[in-house]
Amino acid sequence: MKSTSQRRLPAERGRPAYRTLEGWALGVLIEQQSVTECEHHGHRRDRSDPDAWNRAREEAWRNPFPGTTPEACLSALEEVVRSIGGYCPDC
Repeated sequence: MKSTSQRRLPAERGRPAYRTLEGWALGVLIEQQSVTECEHHGHRRDRSDPDAWNRAREEAWRNPFPGTTPEACLSALEEVVRSIGGYCPDC
């Protein structure tokens, strides 16, 4: 029997970076700096930056989540932004 240091974990093959459309939408918003994270508490905050929002929408339109339409991706972006406030509730 191999020890734990000698055992190899199976490589993850074909697993997408995001499992849900909402997770993907949050990732796009973070990448485009439309949403930031509170340094102290980790809550997501909407930056209210129209340029960042437009970049996120353009990115979602050009590169939609696999298996969905660009319209569904834009809808998911809007839903995620509505669920995020402009401030950290713990600050």
